[in-house]
Amino acid sequence: MLATTSLLVLFVLSLTNCKTKSDNDEETLLLLAAASLRTCANSAFTGTTVVNSTATLDTNTDCITGMTSSMSSDLPAWIRNNFKCSVGSVSGSNYVFRAQNIPNNKSYYFGSSSPMYESLAAGQKSAGNNQIQSQCLVYTIPSSPAAKSGTKVGTQSGYVSVGITVNGLAIFNNAAAAPDTLAAEQQTFDKYNGHPQSSGVYHHHARPLNVDASNASALLGMLIDGFAVYGSDCKDASNNTTTPTIANGDLDANHGHTTTTQHFATLTYHYHYSQDPTATIPTLIGSFFHGTPGTVSN
Repeated sequence: MLATTSLLVLFVLSLTNCKTKSDNDEETLLLLAAASLRTCANSAFTGTTVVNSTATLDTNTDCITGMTSSMSSDLPAWIRNNFKCSVGSVSGSNYVFRAQNIPNNKSYYFGSSSPMYESLAAGQKSAGNNQIQSQCLVYTIPSSPAAKSGTKVGTQSGYVSVGITVNGLAIFNNAAAAPDTLAAEQQTFDKYNGHPQSSGVYHHHARPLNVDASNASALLGMLIDGFAVYGSDCKDASNNTTTPTIANGDLDANHGHTTTTQHFATLTYHYHYSQDPTATIPTLIGSFFHGTPGTVSN
């Protein structure tokens, strides 16, 4: 039992940072063993486990065939009408999302034998041997978020994921695993700005192009402190559109500000995809959460 627990701890630690697979055979074997031991306790909620070699897109749900896509009726309209490819519900004072975390777009990281495979864009390079793998991500997110007083919680504090996109995918922070930098790591993004880390967790540091390629003010997802995250443009409740930035003082260092949006008629704090001074590229979040983060397990 102790050995099993130790392997699972190693697996969870591997999710914290985004890196390519190690060339160290011992580390690789440990990660594979941990992956084979983990049990998805919520598989009944997320549908049939996706296998890359047979993965196809269900045109009815716009999610990978076999995945459950369901939002409960007691969720607010801004979630219920926009989120998919995961299972969302309300539990007390929290929103709960369960996701296999499989992208509903083609990707190099499905592997060449998959119907969902496509090559990388010109100039991009592979993230080692990393490939997309079905996960069991469970997010518990406060439904009434508020600014955290005092010291803010860092987004680089070991979270499996710092948020979930509207199409059920993990959002990662504004850093890469040392010694990499995110500016260099973006060269491994697929055509939709995503890639998997060493344990197969596909994720976005930057704007998910499957969501906002034609709409810069689109709702992109929610961070685990409960605040929404949008594209680079801010379209308020009166249909006025601006492009707020940290450099111009329109956004705080965490990429957020308080205005109305197309989904919130009253003044509400929310994040934006914007140039990040730490990452030196545009990212979905800065180095700290504005509110108190919930939990994420895998």
